[in-house]
Amino acid sequence: MKKTIKQLFTLLFTLMVMITASINVKADNEIVKEDTYYIPYYPKVKAFKIPPEPVSSSYDQKIIALGISNKSIATISSKKNSDGQYVVYLAPKKTGSVNISYDVGGVTHQQKIIVKKYQNPYSKVTINGKNITKQFKKTNVAVVSYKKYKNKKVTIKYKMKKNFGQSHTDYCYKGKISKCIGSFVYKASVKKPKKNATVEASIFNGYDATVNQYSVVIFK
Repeated sequence: MKKTIKQLFTLLFTLMVMITASINVKADNEIVKEDTYYIPYYPKVKAFKIPPEPVSSSYDQKIIALGISNKSIATISSKKNSDGQYVVYLAPKKTGSVNISYDVGGVTHQQKIIVKKYQNPYSKVTINGKNITKQFKKTNVAVVSYKKYKNKKVTIKYKMKKNFGQSHTDYCYKGKISKCIGSFVYKASVKKPKKNATVEASIFNGYDATVNQYSVVIFK
């Protein structure tokens, strides 16, 4: 009788170990389908390096096993953001769509990314009265002379095309915000801008909320 009970306990213990292992394997192989995400493609300009776009949530754990279906459309990477958390980034090379995957804490995330064509949001942009609108026709960066404006108060005025707006505008230096100019403002003033400083505006499209853009005026 004792031998039979011992055998039963051994069998139950073995079953518990197998079930636990099965649960762990299932957790490690869990797949999460993320919502489709849209990012803009900005044609490159020599004066300003366009940073890659964040496409994932932020995580405390390191992101591993990065995968992308088409490297000719974009490259994928992962690094810590300004808050010290890990994020997946995509650097678009052209418009199109790709499927990406990455692992966080034993969970595989899969997502479709659609890279959309840049749209010029401005009908007119001036800096101290000078029209620089044509620089935004093909990409999001306008380059202006640092020497011309370095000791002056600079005022940039934006006039948006229909359905576009600017949610926020900042004066930035060395990749960091030096001055918050304001939200929903269409006139940005800066005193004595520094060389390579930028005025950056976040842009939304009222008819197409799938993708947000931003514009840059750089003092070069």
